[in-house]
Amino acid sequence: MTVTKLSVIKIGGSTINDWSESLNQINEIINMGNSLVIVHGGGKTVSQWGSKLGIRPEFVKGLRKTDINTLEVAISVLSGLVNSKLVSFLNSKKINSVGISGISGGMIKAEIENEDLGLVGKIKSLNTDLIENLIKNKFVPVVSPLGINQNSKDNNDKVLNINADFVASEIAKNLNANKLIYQTDVDGIKDEKGRVIPKMTLSQAKNLISSGIVVGGMLPKLQSCIDSMQGVDRSHIINGSDNSLVEIFKGNRTGTEIIN
Repeated sequence: MTVTKLSVIKIGGSTINDWSESLNQINEIINMGNSLVIVHGGGKTVSQWGSKLGIRPEFVKGLRKTDINTLEVAISVLSGLVNSKLVSFLNSKKINSVGISGISGGMIKAEIENEDLGLVGKIKSLNTDLIENLIKNKFVPVVSPLGINQNSKDNNDKVLNINADFVASEIAKNLNANKLIYQTDVDGIKDEKGRVIPKMTLSQAKNLISSGIVVGGMLPKLQSCIDSMQGVDRSHIINGSDNSLVEIFKGNRTGTEIIN
């Protein structure tokens, strides 16, 4: 499916306190004639609620390790608390939005690829029918990053936690989006001297990963941008705490842009 001026925006859990500012820009973006899909994370909130329950978060190369207890918290927080708050906020701004997860309509089917990460899924197939129908009916789909385990062995592993960066990338690629935008709490991808790189090619992005310059939580974001370029015109990594989001749609340069 190709929709005129369709963009996928991934909102990071680390920017949750800045939603009111960044999401106030959504109406202006829609009024410019754009269709949007929003994918959200919520790892920070998952960690906070896990801590309240005595569950200490573990990460492997910037990715959350998920055991059964952490998975139950992730499902509750991502598809419950975070998704509901986000949809409620958008609707209060008269933006017709619908909260769904990767489980809804059998959208995302995944499998465990790395046992070290526990119940974390790698996306194997994506069905965008539900998202397409919502867009056609002028809704903004708000997607939480969960998937169906296609190799489930028991009731404890039927749902898998999936990195929201990868979910956003796959949705954008399958919908042939014009833009894939990652809102973070930093100004963009930085070089070895700590300077923001305003624009880079696909090969330059790959070199930043292979050289070890990009690490930690930024690694899956940049890798997701690279993966998405099979179907997406351009991707952006921006700071979600200012007006960077709307500036991109106005054609102004902000953050880091990745092109083929």
